[in-house]
Amino acid sequence: MFDEKDQEHRCEKVTKQFNRKMHGILGSVWPKINLPPFLKVKEERFYVYCLYCVGFLDLFAVSCLIPLLTHRARELGASPSLVALIGSVYGGLQFFSSPIMGKLSDVFGRKQLLLVSLLGTAMGYYMTSLPTSLIFLALSRIPAGIFKHSQSVAKTYLADISEPVDHPKVFGNFNAFSNLGFVIGPLIGGHLAMQSNGFFKVAYVAATIFIVNFFFVWFFVKQVEEITAYHTHNSRQEIVLNRGDAEETENKRDDRPTDRESVQDNLGNVSNGDAKRTTEEVSSISKLASVSSIMDLLVLRFLMGFSMLVFRSNFMSMLEFHFNTSPKTNGYIMSYNALVSGFSGILMGSIADFYNHNDSKMLLHFSCLITVSILGITFSPSIYFVAAFITPLAVSSAVSRVCLTNLTFRRSRKDEKGVILGVGNSLLSLARMISPALGGFVQEISAYAPGSIGATIAATGVLIMILYPTDRYPTKADREKKND
Repeated sequence: MFDEKDQEHRCEKVTKQFNRKMHGILGSVWPKINLPPFLKVKEERFYVYCLYCVGFLDLFAVSCLIPLLTHRARELGASPSLVALIGSVYGGLQFFSSPIMGKLSDVFGRKQLLLVSLLGTAMGYYMTSLPTSLIFLALSRIPAGIFKHSQSVAKTYLADISEPVDHPKVFGNFNAFSNLGFVIGPLIGGHLAMQSNGFFKVAYVAATIFIVNFFFVWFFVKQVEEITAYHTHNSRQEIVLNRGDAEETENKRDDRPTDRESVQDNLGNVSNGDAKRTTEEVSSISKLASVSSIMDLLVLRFLMGFSMLVFRSNFMSMLEFHFNTSPKTNGYIMSYNALVSGFSGILMGSIADFYNHNDSKMLLHFSCLITVSILGITFSPSIYFVAAFITPLAVSSAVSRVCLTNLTFRRSRKDEKGVILGVGNSLLSLARMISPALGGFVQEISAYAPGSIGATIAATGVLIMILYPTDRYPTKADREKKND
């Protein structure tokens, strides 16, 4: 006879065993705070909201400090080329660490890697508050370059716990909340920086926000595996009840994997007996079954990201050169850009409905808008035209990121989502490593060169989408319909 209490007890036992094995990575067992029943919110929806808060705090901390790093490097006597070199340290480390952290999140779980990412980044930001020399400033960027993957891990978590049809809305809202942090961060960071010893205060505040975010995840975010295991158990129970044949089910229980076996399989087989297999999984980054089906998306992700990074690498310098803007004015422009991006993220669900959830068509249209907007900003005759063109650029950039992420997850295998997104972020890190040096070099030739090159790279991406449409590969849903 199917015993519901017995099944619940077994699931709880497996969860406790998993906590003892996996949560030891930080030397303790996660505190359990179960708020969804108290707040009368569906469990998945509650954790989606929690990840929105994580994204907000993450970019809030980043945007407080990042706009001031260039100014700090110049205060310490760095030349433009040396500033670009220091900026490339972060991108270079991200290039190597992104796929590794993504694979680790596939094997050991999203929550564990999210906590490691937040704690490591906090330590790096505390180090950034101390430098009195350029060498130490460059060294302080190393921990952030290695561990700062909280955004990608959070998106993979959201992909795991939400339905595929909801991904555009969920990712759009996540980007909206994250960009809200980018609206507030530069304003607070700019005002604190104007005080005595302002850079130290801003860096210290940013690091503290990462610590707050760490404990928020620790207390309020549940393991993805616990959520999926619980709902898998409920689904099995419903199937048994609908069949109305409990005895037959009891006879077959020995022939199917137990809940313990199923959960351990989803957790990456981390038991002592499977330690060798787990090591092999971590080291098998180069053996990805999904790479061939997403190669075009990886190229597009690099090109569109590279175009924006080259354009933005010297965007503030361009504003100062053309319009003699102050750091405060630059902060307001950055905040406005983030505000528009956030608003467009909130509308992502409606935009997807308008396009009938055709991510390929959305990506093509808004990539064209990116190209036109970059050219418009680059050759703007006044600061008011810059503000006008920032609006379509922010909207199109936000929508394109969501489309690329959604297309990538739809084509990827479930057990490779983290590492595939990590590979994509690694390519973006390569772009971050190259773009400051390229932007600084071409700006010495012409103040219009970074924007012109950025628009050309974006146009190349658009041409690839026209010649090789991104919807030519069938998605998992399409394959299932075809099989039916």
